[in-house]
Amino acid sequence: MNTDEMIEQLIEILSRETELYQALSTVMKKERPAAIQSDLTAFIEAQTEKENILLNLERLEEQRQNQIKRLADALGYPPKDMNLTMISQLVGEPIAGRLKQAGSDLSALFDSLKIANQSNKRLFEHSRELLTGSLSLLSELKTPHSIYYRTGNIQNNPASGKCVCGEI
Repeated sequence: MNTDEMIEQLIEILSRETELYQALSTVMKKERPAAIQSDLTAFIEAQTEKENILLNLERLEEQRQNQIKRLADALGYPPKDMNLTMISQLVGEPIAGRLKQAGSDLSALFDSLKIANQSNKRLFEHSRELLTGSLSLLSELKTPHSIYYRTGNIQNNPASGKCVCGEI
């Protein structure tokens, strides 16, 4: 197999990775309203979809690494030094442009996934805080905190915490 065919296969792998990362982005967008509405069924479905996509991405990543190793051997470079920029500098122009485009597409997707992941993380942390507050409130209501004062009066401390509602 010549280097052009190996690069074409690499571009195909990168294209499939891009499609899977786009699917992951779509699932993360579905995950957010499921968490906000406390829709456990939709949330679990989103988690299952994400796991399947991540498994496929893991397989593709192995294929990409193997393809890079073969390409590095064919070009006489160490695999650890091979990246899309370097490969695009070693090949002719129609392929070099496609490699650069694949790299920029993946980079843009990674940036958007990072932002979505941070947003979901904040939402989940807020949800956890609400649940912790609700559990605290329920435990305080369950066991009365009677305090005896010198005056002979018994007073209950007011319960504190946050409550969870149907939507966050």
